[in-house]
This record gives sequence, structure tokens and C-alpha cells, in this order.
Amino acid sequence: MKCHILILALTCCSLVAAEWEFTPPPGAELVNVKDYGAVGDGAADDTAAISKAIAANIDASRYRANRFIFLPKGTYKVSGPIEGRVSTEGWSAGWRSMLLLVGESRRGTVIRLADQAAGYGDPAKPKWVLACGSEGDNRSNQSGGGNRAFRHAFLNFTVDVGAGNPGAIAIDFIASNRGCIEGVTIRAPEGSGHTGIGMTRAWPGPAYVGDVSIEGFACGMRLDQYQYGMTFEGITMRGQREAGIANTNNMLAMRKIDFVGNVPFYRAAGGHSFLSLLDSTLTGKSGAAISTGGYVNLRRVTCTGFEQIIDDTSKANKDLAATPGTPTVVVSHDLGQTFGTVKGLDLPIEDAPYLRPGKGDVWTDGGTTRASLQAAIDGGAEWIFIRGGIELDQTLIVRGKTRLIQGLAAHLKGLGKEVAVRIEDGLAKEVVFDQIYVDGIIEQASSRTFALRHGDHGGFHATGSGKSFVVDVIGKDYLIGSKHRFWARQLNAEFGNEPLFTNEGTSWILGFKLESSTRGDKSGSQGTPALLNRAGGRLEMFTGHLYTLGSKAEQRPAVPAFTNEKGRISLSWRLNGIPTTWYDKLLQQGAGETAVVIGQDTVKPPGCALMTDER
Repeated sequence: MKCHILILALTCCSLVAAEWEFTPPPGAELVNVKDYGAVGDGAADDTAAISKAIAANIDASRYRANRFIFLPKGTYKVSGPIEGRVSTEGWSAGWRSMLLLVGESRRGTVIRLADQAAGYGDPAKPKWVLACGSEGDNRSNQSGGGNRAFRHAFLNFTVDVGAGNPGAIAIDFIASNRGCIEGVTIRAPEGSGHTGIGMTRAWPGPAYVGDVSIEGFACGMRLDQYQYGMTFEGITMRGQREAGIANTNNMLAMRKIDFVGNVPFYRAAGGHSFLSLLDSTLTGKSGAAISTGGYVNLRRVTCTGFEQIIDDTSKANKDLAATPGTPTVVVSHDLGQTFGTVKGLDLPIEDAPYLRPGKGDVWTDGGTTRASLQAAIDGGAEWIFIRGGIELDQTLIVRGKTRLIQGLAAHLKGLGKEVAVRIEDGLAKEVVFDQIYVDGIIEQASSRTFALRHGDHGGFHATGSGKSFVVDVIGKDYLIGSKHRFWARQLNAEFGNEPLFTNEGTSWILGFKLESSTRGDKSGSQGTPALLNRAGGRLEMFTGHLYTLGSKAEQRPAVPAFTNEKGRISLSWRLNGIPTTWYDKLLQQGAGETAVVIGQDTVKPPGCALMTDER
């Protein structure tokens, strides 16, 4: 196994959202933990009260529209685990999808483990403070591992593991297809804390961690499993004692990471590990910033203080020394045996809009029908909240002054394969949908900016000349038009019978899973490619996971995984374990177009980075 490296090093800054003071609007129907007996004074033990609030509400509508559990400002002392379960017995040992926790204030809402809490003293037997889990088909799923940990969200609070708890994991996180930790601070006093965010249960991701600060701990984050991959952006890490990130074989897509420490930033034990790191700063005092024998794809990374950027632990043993003050532009593209230069697309990157109402802004209740929501939009509302399920009897048109529709896990349902939501031109330059499941197609037909954050859709058609962003989204049938610019973080594309993603414009994606569920069969019918880039489109994707379903040869698609027709494309990806013969080829291109193989792991399952800069 060899180390495959792509690096362009420049300076960048961190991505940090403004402090969000969230007061639930009247009628939002959030679950307040204080209604279940939580005190939040830092002295009373609130473990039972918070657990009761979760257990009483997590099983209501967990695949579409669960209610958020709200923690007002205060310090909530806990003495044991807070988990996304209805109980510890019965089906799936009580674990349920869609645990949604939101704090009133990132700094003002604190979940704090009691000092020297029972069960948290042994780092050889780590124990979590806060955990979500996956549903399963047996009662013995005590760990909460699995691939049905749908739509968990931890937002806008702080987790403090307290003093004298060296075995404490602040958040043990697992999410499937989408889920997030966003706007969260995780901290451990000196000498305390095992892991800031643990992601070692089967199987983490795809999911998103953004605008997170990790202070202290032996290790800031730990990942173990081969599947499915996580996306990180805007992460600050300080004071880890062993490593910033410890990984075995997982896939990490990372951007705007600000690390300062006396230990390696990243340490990967497995040869199938995959790290894409963009626009980041790594500051240390000695040794190597990155120690790995797996795949590494670095762009615009500044490394200061470390003696090496990369310690290649593979048999190739091609370390990369740090040159202080000198940007490094190198690539290993010959199976890790040489360092050279390869040109990629390096498309412009823009941050996704993050809109929250400020002081003086007024929430408008969008009601519970399509007509009431349309009336709120057309009545000039800027900040709208909705809740529960809303039946769509016709297309919802977003126009006028509306800036944010906060779904609070709402479900817009009823239109299926039709256009459910159309974004048209209006007075607001930016429009954001947050925490919304859209049953139908979203059509971005405007010249302005639209963002879908933490949501689902049944199709995304960008037909206008504006910009679009998706962050932590499940969907299918993407069509990015020739005049459109598109950016994605944590894009999970699946369930479609057409190409899951078609690009004719300019698209940039950080962290993606393409789940191909269409394939040829015995009758001779053909499947469809997972991704199609055509008609002069430019597309760049970092850390992709090709997740193919099925294993019989007669069901194999007679199509490539990726097709590039008169466009420009740059891809880095890994297969999920199905042999490459699952596709007739991995990349198909027109005459005169070429691809450069950055690296290929010849040990099953294969992974590869393909880049082309030809028309």
C-alpha cells in the first residue's frame, strides 16, 4: 500500500459563523427540556430530565419531522450518558433516528459532565457523554451502530467533559446519508477527555461537521470504519495530547481546518484511509503534520513548525519534508513512487450562506398549509418558520423579501416527481432553506443565490443564472444548467433511475456519496452512470464514495461510473468494495480527452483520483 499525495499549499482563514442567539418563536412547538424537569443551574443533576425529554419525543416522526429538543441557556450538569433512545430494551435496544438537539446559545448552553464522574476514569474503556445511534433489526444493537442513523442534528451548544474524566468521549456521533454537528464547542480541562468527537461505530456518514471548536482531549476526533465517509468544514482544534485526528480507513473531506498542537494533526493506521484537505493551516513544533500510508489529497495547505508535511508509513516510504515559508506544489501520481506536478481545475470556492435572524428581526409563522406558507412569502416575510408536515397541492413559489425558511425538521410533501418548490427572482439576494425535507423537485430558476442546508429533495434543477449551495443533503436527479454555479458540502445522491448528477455548468463538491441503484439485467437493459458531465461543464469533486448495490454479474451496469462529454472534470474517489468490473469502465470520455491517474490502490477495494483538464 502506498501513499498518494496531491498538495498545493497557500494561506487560508477559518470558516466561523456568527453567534446564534436562538429563541424559539411562539408556535414552533419545540420540546423544552425544562418542561421535563431540567434545571440548568450547574448544580442539579439533569441527566434523567434530558433523557426523559428525548425518550418521550424521538419516536414521533423520526424519518421526516421529529421535534427539536431545546436547551435554554444554562449549564446542564450530567453524570452519565445522554442518548438518542426511547429505552435500553426492545427493538433496536431503543435507538431511534432523528435526534435533534438545539441550544439557545453556543456559549450560554452548556452540557457539562460532573467532575470525576463514575465510569469515565479509565481511558482504556472510553464512555460517551452524548450519543446518537442507528436503528437496527435486532434487540442486541446496544452500541447503536448501523446504517439507519438518519438525520441527527446537534446545533448551537457546548459540551464540557469536566475535570478528572480521562475516559470521556464528548460526542459519539453516527449519522446515515445526512446528519450534522454544527455551531458546537467541545472542550476538556487539562488532562481530561478521551475524544472530542468519536466516530468509530459502524458506520459513520455520510454526514457533516461544521463550525466546530475542539479544545483539549487526548484525540480531537477518532474514525475507524471503512465506510462511509465524513465531511468537515470550519474546524478549530487546540491542545490535543496524542493527535488531532486518528483514523483507520475512513474517508475524510476537510476544508478550512485550523490546527495548533504539539502532536500530529492527522494519523491514519489503515492503508485504505483517504484524506482530502483544502484551505487549511497546520501549526506544530516538530515531527510530521500527517502520518499515513493511505491516500492524501491536499490543496492550499499551510504547514508551519512541523519538520515534515507527510510521514509516509507505507512501503513506498516517500516522506515529504516541510519547507518553512515556501508554498509547496507537488503531486504523487505514479502509485506513490514519485513526486511531480499535475494540473487540476482548482475551481473558485465560495462559502455557503448561513442566515440567522438578528436582534429586531421578526419570525413569521408559515402555518401548516401550502396556502398559508405562500401567503407568508407573498406578504413580505423575511424570516419564516414552519413545522410538522405540510401538504403541497401545487408548487410553492419563493420570491419577494423571503430570506430564510427554517423548517425545524418540517416535511413539504405531496408532489413527488413534480416541481415542489421554485426559487424565482426577488428582493432578497440570498434565500436559505434549513432543516426541510422536500418531497419533490426544487427548481432554482432565479439569478440570485439559494442554499439548502440539512435537507432532502426529490430532484434539484438549477435552470437559472444564479448560484446554489447544498450542505448536508440527501437527493437525486441533479441537473446543473450551463449558466449556473453550484457548490456542495456533503452531497448524498441516491434513489434515482437517471444519472444521479448531471452537470453542464460549474460544480464544486466536497464530500459525496453516489449510491447507484440502477443497473443492467438479464434482459439486456442498461443502467445509468452515476455522474454525467457534459456540454462544456466544469466539475470538481473531492473525496467521493462510489457505493454500488448488488453483486451479480448479470445485474452489472453496462455503463461507466463517470461520463465526461466535452467538459472538464477533476475527481477523487474510492469504491465501496465491489470490484471495478461492476462498471464497464470508471471514466468514459470523448475523443481527445485524457485522464491522469493520481493514485490507485490495487488491493480490493480500489480507490482512485482521476483528473482531466482537456476539452
